[in-house]
Amino acid sequence: MPRTMRSDDWDRLFAPNAPKRGGPLRAFINLMLFAFLLGALALGGVWVVRERQQQAERLAATATAYVGTVVPQLTSVAGATQTVEAQGTATRIALRTATAQVVANPSGTPEPGIGSGEVVRGGNLRREPRVAPETVVGLIYPGDRITFLERRVVGDQVWFRIRVDQAAADRSGEGVPAGTEGWASALLLSTPP
Repeated sequence: MPRTMRSDDWDRLFAPNAPKRGGPLRAFINLMLFAFLLGALALGGVWVVRERQQQAERLAATATAYVGTVVPQLTSVAGATQTVEAQGTATRIALRTATAQVVANPSGTPEPGIGSGEVVRGGNLRREPRVAPETVVGLIYPGDRITFLERRVVGDQVWFRIRVDQAAADRSGEGVPAGTEGWASALLLSTPP
């Protein structure tokens, strides 16, 4: 037999202080909201993992390409080429190790430059003429004696490929060793002859 309606049903059931009643529709809506939030979190996690993996692959590809061009020129690391080829991929540690080594011609004689000078402002020595964290080889300090090897204009900035010939006697930290080659902004260097 159906329930009978009472005149105070509306006030009793829908008043601000009335007890809340869920029911199957409320349970379904709550379940769908929970599933949506859980799905969004899972998709966000998958996206973060993929981005990190792609970043690691780009870093490994860059490091492998760079180490492949630098390691054959290293004179102080015997057999490093075979080690890198056997490993297949280079890590960030391999990149930093390779770039910290003294880079010279295979014959061992220094490349003739377009002049000599010195570092007037400390800064980063880079493996290519662009500002990016992955291009940093090490630090150069004011007073480091250098040889200018090449000049290049990138955008509105002038870059010089240099070789550090002699480290400054009063360096305030650990910089690149003598013999290291790389790119430095003209703003950091004396004017070449």
